[in-house]
Amino acid sequence: MRSRLLSIASALTLAVSGSVLALIPASPASAHCDGHGQHPDRYSGGGISWGDGTYIHAYPHRDCQSRGQGYPSQNIDVHCATLTGDLWFFVRNTSTGINGWARRDALRFSQTVTIADCSNGLAPHRVA
Repeated sequence: MRSRLLSIASALTLAVSGSVLALIPASPASAHCDGHGQHPDRYSGGGISWGDGTYIHAYPHRDCQSRGQGYPSQNIDVHCATLTGDLWFFVRNTSTGINGWARRDALRFSQTVTIADCSNGLAPHRVA
């Protein structure tokens, strides 16, 4: 009888905990993981390649979902850049077809590049 009462009490505690968690809104960090869809291809200068296992994120923030990775042996198509605390590039892995955002420090640069901002009218980003 005692073990049955403990089981019932445990089940009620879990049910109430789950209900409370369901009422907590999504974290503020996840709120910025939207609104950065496709971008026009504004760069064709070369000089940029994947680092070893560069994460391709769905949105230009470290805590947003990863869509895949890029490796030095794979080809890259860089479209544009944006600054969201870090400098991010909208890229496409032409070997896998995955596109998204890669951080500047995760990519390799063999020359100085100037890349248009993904938003019209903003200053371009120069990277050495």
